[in-house]
Amino acid sequence: MAKKAISKNARREGAQELLSKWGGKIRMKSVFENGKMRHVAICEKSGNTARRPSELMD
Repeated sequence: MAKKAISKNARREGAQELLSKWGGKIRMKSVFENGKMRHVAICEKSGNTARRPSELMD
């Protein structure tokens, strides 16, 4: 899959479906902890998390 620059907000809204290397969909989630907002990528199939979706891809 070619890497295409899309914003974190566009990924979070579901504008584009991304697939992980385990075959599950990657969803972006915003988490508020320690007084800061963090965006996290989560694989629905395996439950693995990463800071960026590209880390879960390949």
